Amino acid sequence: MSYPRTLEVLARLHVDPHFREAWRRDAPGALTPLGLTPPEAEALQRVAPDVVERAGRMMDFHRTERVREQLAWVDEAKRPELVPLRARFLQDVPPEVLNREEAIAYCRFLEAGEHAPHAKLLQRLPAYVPQLARCERLRLQLAWGLAPMPASGPRVESFDYPVLTLLAALDAPGWPPVAPKPTCVEYLKVPNLPAVMTRELPSP
Repeated sequence: MSYPRTLEVLARLHVDPHFREAWRRDAPGALTPLGLTPPEAEALQRVAPDVVERAGRMMDFHRTERVREQLAWVDEAKRPELVPLRARFLQDVPPEVLNREEAIAYCRFLEAGEHAPHAKLLQRLPAYVPQLARCERLRLQLAWGLAPMPASGPRVESFDYPVLTLLAALDAPGWPPVAPKPTCVEYLKVPNLPAVMTRELPSP
């Protein structure tokens, strides 16, 4: 049996909810397209389903906590509307290596437009959520040097809502009702640290 090939399938059972569910329903059918040898496929069909399910739940929990570590407002106890989005994110988006990359991927998932496969789920959230996600994504990217800063001075980005005010309000449960308000946010890199300072600029 090819150990690397078998390990690859086991890893996929661990991290890929789509594949895990297909394997649970019909293991031979899920394994057939993978080009495994008969002994490899037979061995993988004998893996205990409860072990696969437990490993999958552990991975899903780990990914969820990685996002929450970076994005404190992604709190399903305070905002249960995020539960189906989290499930869809885990299902559709492959895991990242680093916590910050996982959080950036989640922000991009929330920023997706009306043509995204999960657009109907996004429509259940306040209209400002994609703006919050963009604001947070930029914070992480700029802090870690994953997006460019100007040669000197801060980076300034425009938003349709007062995103920093909103983020502060999200300490409380629920979604605060906020009307659109054109807002600029200044991102200033902290020298020698993976951090940026942010502030809302006065409206022009």
